[in-house]
Amino acid sequence: MKTNLTISLVVVCLTFAANELAANELAAQEKKGGILHGVVESVNGNTITVNYRRKSRPFTLTDKLKVNYVSFLKAKKEIKPGFVIRAHVDSKGQCHKLWVTLPIPEEQLKPSAEMLKMTAAELHKMADSNGDGGLSYVEYANAIYRSPKHGPVGFMKSDRDNSGTLNVKEFTGKLNDGIKWWKMSRKTPAEWHADADADSDGVLSKQEFVTFLGSNAHLDTFFKQADKDRSSDISVVELGGYIDSMLE
Repeated sequence: MKTNLTISLVVVCLTFAANELAANELAAQEKKGGILHGVVESVNGNTITVNYRRKSRPFTLTDKLKVNYVSFLKAKKEIKPGFVIRAHVDSKGQCHKLWVTLPIPEEQLKPSAEMLKMTAAELHKMADSNGDGGLSYVEYANAIYRSPKHGPVGFMKSDRDNSGTLNVKEFTGKLNDGIKWWKMSRKTPAEWHADADADSDGVLSKQEFVTFLGSNAHLDTFFKQADKDRSSDISVVELGGYIDSMLE
């Protein structure tokens, strides 16, 4: 009974500490500014309120602000509740860079088993719901990848001809450049492992794992997820499990 009570108290303390840390981090971010992203809750003149991490965050649009309306096409360029934004906000709550998109679903998006086997052209055709040959941001976010923080910027960079949509060539470049599930589904775990195993010792060191990832971003977190046996290296089986977790 005493042991159970002790465990319960420890759990409560850890939960309280985690919640306090998250609150402190958010407060610090509010003080220094940063990137806000999420769904617009309200628009009152030059003041926009966005739901960011389940909290209402207001900010002010400046006179020199350039607004990027991502793939609005024939839609009226405006900011309305329900639209999705990415805003660069300073410590005074003023926005200097803004990306706006039409409403997209908030649920996490995962590729289907069929999508993992499709070519880029087949994926483009599948996602092009209106069949006009161009993939709008809403179509892209509904079928391929959605992220209020990274999606709008990446989409605009891939839209080389500034048409507001991605043709097959632009879409293929985007898949190869930044869509993890697409990249990982192009080879077997054994092939990925062999390509990254520079010294051919049968396991991947942390640096060799970077070769597989293609980036140092969040390396320690991803390496820990893959290194199930905590051996400080990654076997073919472990890499396969990591890839499966990314594709599920």
